[in-house]
Amino acid sequence: MKSNLAGFAMAAALGAFAALPALAAAISPSAILANPSSFDGKSVTVSGAVAHFQTSKTMMGTVAAYQVCDAKCVLVIDKKNHAHADGDNVTVSGIFHTTFKGPKRTFNNVVML
Repeated sequence: MKSNLAGFAMAAALGAFAALPALAAAISPSAILANPSSFDGKSVTVSGAVAHFQTSKTMMGTVAAYQVCDAKCVLVIDKKNHAHADGDNVTVSGIFHTTFKGPKRTFNNVVML
């Protein structure tokens, strides 16, 4: 009886795990920029090194902005203001926009968190 119960518990646990959505594989900034229009408006997970980290006070509150780079860079606008330092290796997930119009200027190739 114990082995049947253990087998049932294992099957239930595996079934629950299989029902979870798979995490998206990270893509490099260079791969996104090779064909940015194919990612426009889609969820992406991008990995690379942080460059030009800064924060700004906006109408949305304090927002972090930085680039995630390999050989090329995409801009990340982080409305939750997660702290990073230049050179940190990061993996971030958000919506990619080929063009994002801010209140004062327009940005190209942006991942919005």
